[in-house]
Amino acid sequence: MQFHLNYKPKTSAIKIDHQQKLMLVGSCFSENIGIALQKHHFNCLINPNGILFNPQSIHQSLVHCLENSSDISSHIHEREGLHFSFLHHSSISENSEQKLKALITKKQQEAHDHLKTTDVLVLTFGTAYTYFHKTQNITVANCHKHPGNIFEKKLMSVEEIVNDYSNLIDKLKALNPKLKFIFTVSPVKYLKDGVEENNLSKATLLLATSELKKKFGVDYFPAYELVTDDLRDYRFFKEDLAHPNDFAIKYVWEKFSDTYFTEETKKLNSELHSINASEDHKILFPESEEAKKFKETVEHKKRELKAKFSFLKF
Repeated sequence: MQFHLNYKPKTSAIKIDHQQKLMLVGSCFSENIGIALQKHHFNCLINPNGILFNPQSIHQSLVHCLENSSDISSHIHEREGLHFSFLHHSSISENSEQKLKALITKKQQEAHDHLKTTDVLVLTFGTAYTYFHKTQNITVANCHKHPGNIFEKKLMSVEEIVNDYSNLIDKLKALNPKLKFIFTVSPVKYLKDGVEENNLSKATLLLATSELKKKFGVDYFPAYELVTDDLRDYRFFKEDLAHPNDFAIKYVWEKFSDTYFTEETKKLNSELHSINASEDHKILFPESEEAKKFKETVEHKKRELKAKFSFLKF
């Protein structure tokens, strides 16, 4: 009996290997795939502004990284001793305004430098809904648990998204002509918006990415379809029935690997995965001879790989 489609995305013309630089920006998929890439020793930068959900905030973040000159002072606020920015995720916060400014400046500079030489930029849209701060006159990246009545909720149109990213792609290509783009739509369900609203939002994002693909030839990776239409079962979701679980994430990672990695890259990933599994192994008696031999075996594997692939960093 067949319980899922086992859908195989088309192999992409974009080929990713360990000597390339990647940058991932957007919703939870960016974090999940980015972490998997980092574990396999790819050179990648993940979400300098923290997790971002809507296309407008992702666009805003990339413009700031691109220009490296934004003054965010007016967007920094304090609540219960914690300083935060409405243009950043709540993970980007500090106990003083000065520290927060320094942190944001550092992350923005790092993102700007990385973006200039990045080979592949992966952008993940989570929701087409935005929250507009009525008094600040900005679309916020995160509401930071503020009362809903200070925001106006809006649904972006396909045209708005395409226009924003048409200008952005042109600017990014001017900065870095070799840059390639992979767009994805997050499979995370925004059930707080409502089931119908979530589907309307995802449809908007899918239509927008389709238009960008037609217009610029950017790549589209079907993360949304793999979870929603291929696995298609709540057993592949966490208890909140909104976020894909670890099994689903691993499944999408395997499909991502088949889509963008060469056989040589996948073989190296397999060896790195073996080393990672060994390092994650819990040793009951670290001072025992057996434990010392085990650690030396792992270090020997690392040295062997390093000798074959000098670009690896352990």
